[in-house]
Amino acid sequence: MKTSLQRLAAAAATVLLAVGASAHSGKALFHVIVDTDGAADDLRTLCMLLSDNRAEVMAVVSSDGAQSPRRTAQCVAAMLEEFYHEGIPVGEGRAVCKPAPRWRSRSERVDWGQQCESRTFTPAVELMRRTIERESEPVTILALGALTNLCDLATRYPELMPRIERVVWYDDKTTGRGANYEADPEAARHLLGCGIRIDIVSAGGRELPVRRTFIESVADIPSRYAGRICASHLCEPLSELIDRHHLCHWDEQTLLLLFRPELLAAHPAAGSVTLYTLADDVDRSTVEEALLEILRGRPDAESRVLYGFPTEEALYADDVKPIIDEALRRHGSNEWRAAVLTNELHGHLGIYATIGVKMGIRAREWFDIGVDDFEVVSMAGSQPPVSCLNDGLQTATGSTLGHGLITIADTDTPRPEATFRFKDDTIRISLKEEYADRIRRDCRRGVELYGADTPEYWQYVRDLAIGYWLALDRHDIFSVTVER
Repeated sequence: MKTSLQRLAAAAATVLLAVGASAHSGKALFHVIVDTDGAADDLRTLCMLLSDNRAEVMAVVSSDGAQSPRRTAQCVAAMLEEFYHEGIPVGEGRAVCKPAPRWRSRSERVDWGQQCESRTFTPAVELMRRTIERESEPVTILALGALTNLCDLATRYPELMPRIERVVWYDDKTTGRGANYEADPEAARHLLGCGIRIDIVSAGGRELPVRRTFIESVADIPSRYAGRICASHLCEPLSELIDRHHLCHWDEQTLLLLFRPELLAAHPAAGSVTLYTLADDVDRSTVEEALLEILRGRPDAESRVLYGFPTEEALYADDVKPIIDEALRRHGSNEWRAAVLTNELHGHLGIYATIGVKMGIRAREWFDIGVDDFEVVSMAGSQPPVSCLNDGLQTATGSTLGHGLITIADTDTPRPEATFRFKDDTIRISLKEEYADRIRRDCRRGVELYGADTPEYWQYVRDLAIGYWLALDRHDIFSVTVER
């Protein structure tokens, strides 16, 4: 059992690691491939993981278990699209051809979002191979179901195994013979004996039912991730299971090993396998608060000087105060922060600067990544007003001139458009013509009314910019194209 001193030392080491990695940039500490069988606890785990930018979810693959691999892939894809994380690829695993677990019909009724049943997916092993090959950092496999995909990967591509830093696997029995083991025991036996580092997280006989009070606390968190957990858990079949104390915090405990390891006790097993269970002095409330903390995300995730970002009305200009609460509700804190900083940097509250913020946040959202990760090529040129887009792009993405991550293309047709390269993937985002035309018309009217470069004109532009800031939804105003 871990002593209090040992747990304190583990916590301190975790904090030092986080500070060292995040003091300069917003880059992730963990680069994760998630393997899920589509159970309800997997849904909660994915939502929590996606909400914490210390982890980059590089891909999600499906395995056979609570749902079929095909249905799980459809569920995950639906949820990622609901979160606007279309850039996270989904792979479909192979069926193990064992009898379905007795809870499958119930799992298939859980609401993951609007599914497209005709969608096709990359085979899981090929997606894992491609993801690992292009990743320069050590990879973590977060296994929430059977180990089928990982076993197939190890068999076909053994040269990739050293690139996997560790496998974090949930199995509900300390004997290593729980439901995820039994879903594909042959794969589990192979991997547990082949020398790969596997950290098994287990309930260890301490079941922690998901309480209705926990879901109520989730409902207080203003994020899409929390909203999806609530939408799925406040209706059948999960609502009844919660009332019967039958639904437990299972797979979510793997996140404690990543983000709150001091709450777990290590029990070395054979070879490179270690079993982790909750430490004896960790109670239910501590676990619930740790999971809620992960789901909330860190308030200083993008800050290097501030802790969080101020939103008190007293700190803002009189004409900005009225939009604060509604803008935060509609567009989120990341966009608010970037828009405020951009307009302070920009020297006036500008239209295209604000459009650039929304474009940069949309690009980050596509891949679910933090700042400092993109190479950006802007097509906005170097002549105002369209070039004002560049200030918003830099602030929203962290891809600044100083970091050498943004290039202003030499073009005869400046326009509100940019490409964003993340690793081997590139997307092109452009302002839809209907919105670009609206901005041009509104600006021409200002010149007609007040003349160019007059105090009255700039007040008119400010009023327009505030209105656009609140009214324009980044999910509606842009066209996103995947570059091949």
